[in-house]
Amino acid sequence: MHIQKIITNRSIDPHHANGLLYEWEDDLCKYLSATLHHNRSCQNQRFSKFIPFMLNLVQTSKPAFTFEMCVYRHSGNNKPKLIPCILDYYIHNKWLAKFWSLMYWRNPIVCVSSPEVYEFLSHEVGLKTVRLLPQTISDRYRISENTKFDKKYDVFIAGRQNKILLEWFQQYAKSHSNFTYIRSIPKNGEYRFYNQDGQCVSQDDSRETYIHFMQASRACMYSPQGIDGSRNTNGFGQVTPHFLEIIACGCHPLLRYQKNIDTDFFELEQFGSHIATYEQFEQALDKARTTDVDMHQYSEYLEKHYTSVIAKQLEELTAEI
Repeated sequence: MHIQKIITNRSIDPHHANGLLYEWEDDLCKYLSATLHHNRSCQNQRFSKFIPFMLNLVQTSKPAFTFEMCVYRHSGNNKPKLIPCILDYYIHNKWLAKFWSLMYWRNPIVCVSSPEVYEFLSHEVGLKTVRLLPQTISDRYRISENTKFDKKYDVFIAGRQNKILLEWFQQYAKSHSNFTYIRSIPKNGEYRFYNQDGQCVSQDDSRETYIHFMQASRACMYSPQGIDGSRNTNGFGQVTPHFLEIIACGCHPLLRYQKNIDTDFFELEQFGSHIATYEQFEQALDKARTTDVDMHQYSEYLEKHYTSVIAKQLEELTAEI
């Protein structure tokens, strides 16, 4: 089986917050020599929510691949020539997981992006069609040991934050007068970028601006989903692609995490230990503000996590079908 098209929902949901997802889709089209197919079958979200079985009657004529943001999908992707990849999976009950799998009985295989979820579904639940396809960073952000970024700020903050790390960050900011940072704050449904003085330095709510400020910062705080109650994940601690973005932008990650299958797979220990106290946080941030990252280590690490690498893995998975 050779993937001939990548199905995207960007015509339905073009919001910039999904920019990372759309980068993956574009990259997979490039590396798999596939075409991008705009899904317009579920533009009426209320309609598709209540009768998804009717959408399943519309068959995919060519072998296709699509990303699903979560397991509670309404787009009718249960089709024999379609391979879905679930990005956020939080059903940590074996019986419910088996029931959930019935929604995919027509799909030849179902991919999940979390190694921890894959181990749970394939070994504990015993699902035979589940495959691992890890989240990636686009090749457009490829770095080398000679890559240099102009670091103007100490810390960049955007998106959902770990509450404990955020409290420590605020405590640090109060006690260090020469501390600089950029923070993304929502205003009227869009994000604006503010510096440590409360000045808006950019109203460009785009992925390009987001990456620009991260590349211009020395450190970013990071913890997997679910840590310290940051999100209800039913016990899963999935490492998100934001960690790969931090590395690709040459930032020191200030980490808070619990060791699990995901953190082992993405080798978080290679970039820092779990920060358990404010004193450890302060020490780590002090060091991040005054030292450069090892770009040789960073570039070598990312060679395993670019989308082009995962595209080859997807080809190998589909070759078995």
